[in-house]
Parts: sequence; structure tokens; C-alpha cells
Amino acid sequence: WIAKQYKEGDEIVAVGYINIFRNDPQIVHPEFIEKVTESKQLMEGRMLPIYRIWGQVFKEARLSQMQLRSMLEQVVVTSEFKEATVEVLPDAILASQKYPSRYEAIRTVHNPESPEALGHAKERLIYEELFFLQLRTAIERIRKQALGEKGIVFDVSNLASSRDAHMRVSTRNDTSIIQQVLSSLPFTLTNSQTKVLTEIARDMSKQESKLPMNRLLQGDVGSGKTIVALLAMLVAVENGYQAALMAPTEVLANQHYQTITKLTKNTPIHVAMLVGKQAKKLRNEVLADLAEGRTNIIIGTHALIEEKVEFDKLGLVVADEQHKFGVAQRKALNDKYRDAPPDILIMTATPIPRTLALTLYQDLEVSTIDELPAGRKQIATRIVMPSAQRQLFSIIRDYVQKRGEQVYIVYPQLQKSETRDVKTAIHSFEIFRDKIFPDLKVGLIHGKLKSDEKQEVMKAFREKQIDILVATSVIEVGIDVPNATLMIIANAERFGLAQLHQLRGRVGRGGKQSECILVPNEKLEPAKDSAITSADIEDRTEALERLHILASTTDGFAIAKADLAMRGPGDFLGTQQSGALKLKIADLTRDEPILEQAARDVKQLVTHDPQLRSKDHYATRQELLRLYHQRESYLEVG
Repeated sequence: WIAKQYKEGDEIVAVGYINIFRNDPQIVHPEFIEKVTESKQLMEGRMLPIYRIWGQVFKEARLSQMQLRSMLEQVVVTSEFKEATVEVLPDAILASQKYPSRYEAIRTVHNPESPEALGHAKERLIYEELFFLQLRTAIERIRKQALGEKGIVFDVSNLASSRDAHMRVSTRNDTSIIQQVLSSLPFTLTNSQTKVLTEIARDMSKQESKLPMNRLLQGDVGSGKTIVALLAMLVAVENGYQAALMAPTEVLANQHYQTITKLTKNTPIHVAMLVGKQAKKLRNEVLADLAEGRTNIIIGTHALIEEKVEFDKLGLVVADEQHKFGVAQRKALNDKYRDAPPDILIMTATPIPRTLALTLYQDLEVSTIDELPAGRKQIATRIVMPSAQRQLFSIIRDYVQKRGEQVYIVYPQLQKSETRDVKTAIHSFEIFRDKIFPDLKVGLIHGKLKSDEKQEVMKAFREKQIDILVATSVIEVGIDVPNATLMIIANAERFGLAQLHQLRGRVGRGGKQSECILVPNEKLEPAKDSAITSADIEDRTEALERLHILASTTDGFAIAKADLAMRGPGDFLGTQQSGALKLKIADLTRDEPILEQAARDVKQLVTHDPQLRSKDHYATRQELLRLYHQRESYLEVG
């Protein structure tokens, strides 16, 4: 079919990556191809829109770029289209920003007269998208303030002021639990932790608002978020309330339980754990202690939100790795109170770029720990191709036998898949155990193991009964084994940047120099004389670029920004919240100035007309309702 379309001497335009095959340049499967001689639209110096053609309808209709371009060019100039394109931005904003009308902007992007006109039209449409995103959050915040209950006023006097860099406790009560825990720490808190604790104390004491605390605590891997969360929970406990910490996995919940139990062992604090697969007798005891107030701090998974779980007096909820929980799950735990709603502290080790925080978390105050504890060394990261696997095996032996340290080897999949040509954890574990390292102790951990089996494997690894732990991404968060200093990630391109950074953070937990080795799929190794398509070249380039970014920095915020730019906000947030943000034209990493301007304009708008009742804002109100179906919104109140 292709051969019939073109003959020698035709002049064509093709878009794609050029590679060399047997000394000849070629483009395999161009993304775009058109004959110049047959198309009046391909005129020199003219800007042409390229449309994404997708779906069965387009395939069956066999619509070409040229046909679609011609059709849309005719549609956007009609009076019917102009009448149907209602202006949705307030006139005052259009005037202040000097934006074209909605109709003019849409007409221009389909048929631009110049690069400058196209840029101005696109900016207006980007602004519109970000404006309504901000407006939705602002209206929702007003609704919560109007309908929300007053929060608990906690006495936070046992936390020192932010001026004390060591975060010691005031002399008011030297026998406080907070004092006992702080004095038992083998380290002093960083200035950044101190600053964050001051912000949390201000929220919990309701110095600036009567509403419950709703704060996001973000900090890089190993920055010390857990001790900050514990001190916040101890404030609640000292005020006669209970605190709950919800983790996304049993492995992470158990890690928190072990850490917090150890930190509070010489205090009267009673810490308990609730996960899905506990023995019935133990589970009933935990539930009874919780309901009757004998348990001060409860740590668990989604099991905490089940109907049978009752609290005596819930005062603080901490949700770890917030991007792994849906909003409904967090709300279900938040609703388990009797008198006043509890304070909420959400933690994440996936730093959220400022633009995304501005957009997604207008209803949250954001605290950031941007300083690593003293003595923590940078993790050396490098890329090793699969062809050098013998060298890898030698490196592993050196770490285990010469240095007396332990190794993680992580795989993206547990078992073989018919659709994915990637190495798997189970198959590799068997080869390592039986053939490559028969003289070493090799273990395996993955998500399908029972809870007690996972805990048993991790206990053996912590106690150095396992030299090499083969794992899936179940170890992504919460695992803390100081003697584990080498991580090898197989098929590393299968993971997102943020996930790779999280995995890398499992080593370097002690004072020893640690290393992370990224091993991509063998298909990403450069091959000579390969007929590789444009799409394959783009995929290979992007995959290796991700790995090079990780190898070049250990700064979680720089990695998060790169991840957001490469994957978009939906993928960046993970599957639980991928629907939270769907942008058609705006790009949060590129359009930060436009986002900030939209945020300022929205703030001014809702200050003067919070329910958008003004005649000038009627179209804006209708568009917001159309976009987000705000039937329960503050717009519908009154």
C-alpha cells in the first residue's frame, strides 16, 4: 500500500527519527508523511497543525492529516461555531491579561497566521484550563470553611520554639513524654525538622485557624519525617487523645510499628498495630484496647478504616505515602471521631513540585523537610548494561564477602508475563540461589507473601541471616536496614523516576557509603544495523534519559520535577489518583508563571464574589459546573 502511494521523484514531507542502516539513512514508520505535490496546504512558510488521530472511528474513516486539517479549517471560521463558542472568562480578566476571546484563540490554534499569534492564543487557552482548576479548589475550600466543624485545640507547650535548633522541650514540664523521647534520641533534630514541627504545633494549637490541621509534610527519602510525625502524635496523646498512622502496605506499617515502639519503650505509651491478616484473637484484643482508650497510638494499613474499628478519642491522623491512598480512604479514617474532627498530617517522600502543590493541595498547608540528617552520605548511582552482568556478580560478591554488607536486587515483576519481555524476581531468585551464589544466603520477598512471611524475611535480613534479598517494589518504602549498602535494580526503565528514587533510598540508611546500580533491559543497549522505528528510538531515548537523570542527582525535588515533566501529573501521582488532574493543553512544569497568575486572579475573584452570583460571572459559574459537576459544591449552597 505504501509503495503505491509514492514514486521516485515525488516531493514529500516526513517527520521522524533518522537512523543509519547498512550505511543508508532511513526513517522507519515516520510519524507523519505527506506529498507536497498533491497538497495545496503544504505551502512554504506556513504553519500547519498536526492532529492526533486515534480511535476506531478515525481508522475506519481513513482520515488523513490533510483531510482532517481541511475539515477543521472550514469549521472554525463559520458563524455557527463562533456563536457556539461562549466566552467563559470574566471580562475584567480578559482585559487585564490582554487575551483574545475564546473563539479567536481556538480559531487561531487551528489556523495560525504567525508564531506570535499562535503563542498568544495557546497561552489564553492554557490560562483558561489552569484558571478553572484553581477556581474549583478555591470554591471547595470556601465550602469546607463554611460547613466545617471546629478542630481540637491542643496544648503544644511541651514543644520548644523554632528558635531552638536542637528542638529540645521547654522547661515547663521536664517529665513529659515528648521530653523523654527527645532525650533518648541518638541524634539532634535538624533545623528543617525544627521548623516543620513549629508549623505543625501552630496548626494543632489553632493559633491561626479554628479548622482542623490539614497539612502535607514532604521530605526526601531519609530526611526524618517519621520522628516529626511521632512528636505530633505525642502532642495528641499528652492532650488525652489517640493518634492513628495509616501506611499503604503491611511491610511499611510493621516498619513504623517497630520504629515507634523502640522510640517509646521507656514511656507509658501503648502502641498497637492493626493489619488485614492478623490472628483473630490478637485482632479482637487490638480492637477492644482501641475502642476503650487503652491504646494511645495505632499503626496499620487500610484495615484501620473498616467499620468494626472504633476509637475512644481520635485526635490526630497521619497518612504515610499519601499518593498511594485514594481521597475516600483518608476521609473514611478522618470520619472516625466522636466530638471534634481530628487533625490530619499527610506525609510523602515523593516530593511534590511547587506547581503541582499549588494546583492539587490548595486545601493543604505544605511543610517541607529539605535537609538530610548529619552524617548521611550521598548514594553513588550508575548505569550498567546487561552485557556486563559478570562484572555485576563480582561487585555483589565484593560487597557481601569483602565488606560484610548486604545487597538488594529489585525486579519490576514477580512472574513471567506473555506481554512483557522483562526479567522476573522468582526466576532470578532461583538462579542466584542455585547457580550463581550457592555459597551465599539468598532471600526473596514480594507482595503475594502472607504478612507473617514478609515480616519473617525482613527480620532475617535485618539480622544478617540473608546476604542478598531479591525483591519486587514491595520494599519501595519504609524498609530500614543500615547494613544494606548495594541496590541493583533490574529492568530499571520499567519504573518511574520517583519510584526509582524511593527504591534507591532503601540503601544509605547508615553511615556507610552506599551504591545503586541501574540495569536497563537488553533491548536498550545500542545495536548496530538495526531497522529501529521512530517510535522505538523515542521510547529508548526517553527510557535512558530517565536513568541518566537519576544517576546525575540524589535531589528528590529535582527528580520529582523531571518526573512530572516526563510523565505528566496523572502518572506522577500514581494510579490511585491518576484522575485527580487531567490537563489537555497546560503543562505544570512549563506553565508555572501562568498557573501563579491564574491562582492570583482566582483568589481576587472569590474574595469579591465567593459564589459567583454576579451577572458578570454567570458564564464562569456555568462552565465550572459543567466541567466538574459541582452538585454538592458551595456554589449550590444558599
